[in-house]
Amino acid sequence: MPTLDHSPDRLTPKLWIVGLIIIVGFSRHLPLDYPGLFNFSPALAIFMFCGAYMKGLFSWVAPIVAIFLSDLFLSSSYGINFLEPFMLATLASYIAIWILGRKLGNNKSAYSWTAGAVGSAILFHVVTCAFAWIINPAYIKNFSGLIQATVLGEPGYAPAYLFLRNSILSTVFFGLCFRWIKITVFSESFTLRASTPATQR
Repeated sequence: MPTLDHSPDRLTPKLWIVGLIIIVGFSRHLPLDYPGLFNFSPALAIFMFCGAYMKGLFSWVAPIVAIFLSDLFLSSSYGINFLEPFMLATLASYIAIWILGRKLGNNKSAYSWTAGAVGSAILFHVVTCAFAWIINPAYIKNFSGLIQATVLGEPGYAPAYLFLRNSILSTVFFGLCFRWIKITVFSESFTLRASTPATQR
């Protein structure tokens, strides 16, 4: 008679996905009440951490599921379409940051990890602002328009450099927190892997 497998190896990926969804969803909801916290999110740190420390299919499936589910439920609150073209630039940035995390690996110093977090935030900011410059008619299609999109943003909205500031601070903060938890809470031999089918004995 078949039985349900509730072993830790089976449950760990599910628990991590749920945890990531809760963390990302909560951080995405904060700016609705505190506008000054726009872009203060663990999203970039999650992709960098998963690229560096997780192995197998789960290393990129978990953060993508967490981000897209939070976007699905919160996009209406921000007045945007979940499937708008801007999501392509966002997804490309996430993938690049995941690759950066993979390059960093799990044996780098805290200094290298901090530099990677700052680089991830800058990369995300430049890619998404450049895409906004391309598709948004509010920006002049020349170099000065690109600088405006990257530094000042669209007139009538918060300056783009504030978004970059919050993105850098949050990515460094959450990135170091995730790294500290991995190093201190889990044993050195602990590695997150995608669950594999259990064999019968």
